[in-house]
Amino acid sequence: MSDKLQWMNKHFVLLRHLLISDAVAKENYKIRPDLQDLFAGETNAESMVWKFAGVERYKCACELLAYISHRRAAVWWVYNCVLSLYDELGENPVAERDISEIGTKFEPTIPDFAKVEPPKPDEAKAQKALAKVHELSAAVEKLKESIDPEIMGQVQEGVDYAFGLVKEKYGYTPLELLKMALEKEGNPQPVDENSPIFKAADQLKAQLQTVRKETIDTIKSVIPPKVPAHEKQLSDNTMQAVYRWVVAPDEINSKKCLDVGNECPDTPAGLLALTAFWAGGNLMPEGEQVVQTPAGLAANGLCQVLLMCALHKGGTRKLKERYEHYFDLGVSVMTGEDNWDENVRLGQAPHEEERPAAAEPRRFVQREVKAAPSYHRWKPAIPRNDD
Repeated sequence: MSDKLQWMNKHFVLLRHLLISDAVAKENYKIRPDLQDLFAGETNAESMVWKFAGVERYKCACELLAYISHRRAAVWWVYNCVLSLYDELGENPVAERDISEIGTKFEPTIPDFAKVEPPKPDEAKAQKALAKVHELSAAVEKLKESIDPEIMGQVQEGVDYAFGLVKEKYGYTPLELLKMALEKEGNPQPVDENSPIFKAADQLKAQLQTVRKETIDTIKSVIPPKVPAHEKQLSDNTMQAVYRWVVAPDEINSKKCLDVGNECPDTPAGLLALTAFWAGGNLMPEGEQVVQTPAGLAANGLCQVLLMCALHKGGTRKLKERYEHYFDLGVSVMTGEDNWDENVRLGQAPHEEERPAAAEPRRFVQREVKAAPSYHRWKPAIPRNDD
């Protein structure tokens, strides 16, 4: 953590649980088996969060922070994380893909860097090999001349007899087969376009196109087309509901978070709205009986919102960078450096502000920090006795 000097001398003041055992017992926090060694000998929850950050396990740090934080502050923290994602998407939007293009190309596209040019013949090497063949042929002829003609005749008769047996069985002598192979290499046999293989391939492609069309029609019938204006309206509604709940976490705002969250639960903002509803502690707002939220439901929802933001396509950061940034935002909230009082005073919610570029994340309003007064212990004056 030597490069994180901004974290020095900072302590969380908005925690719901101070001990890891309380997070486990009261919030149903689960200690993963692969993290048992890190938890060994640690009882303080805040120290464990800093320990995760020290080894750059920012995802684990964010998850534990979500379980031990004051729920209202935690929702405000993740609300700012969603705004950070929106900043990134404003800089680098997600490239939407039309599902109608699925399966239109059967031939794989080979990138330029993977293409291999056919080897070019080495003329010098070919001439050298040809000269070697002529040299060997001349040596063989010279050897034949040095052998007794009678012996050569007997050898030739044996060769002719053997070749005759091969031709009788296969229809060609070995030399004729070698000559045919060389001729075929030089003049390949033309491809028959009416071959049954090509007909079967065409039938298979037609079947694939039929299946592709049926699949796309099924997907489109289940998943409605995206309407950017409608999605923007849903996002604004959910973020507005979450902000209102943070400012005033009453039953009316909890019910509003439930309503707008159910409209888009598959988005970070929608799930955050549902999480704010769970964080309210009553699953039956405006009802006669209070139904308490199950332990850990709100914290787990916050973790899932952070995961959705971290895995979101587009943007300018990768997963690890996002979790580190989200942890920094959490530190600002839990230490009391950032809260919603200035926005309430100005009457403007953060999501209503003009979104800055992702390279310059939204800056929180800097408040004037007054120097803490120094107190001196009073001591009574003891009269001196000069005698």
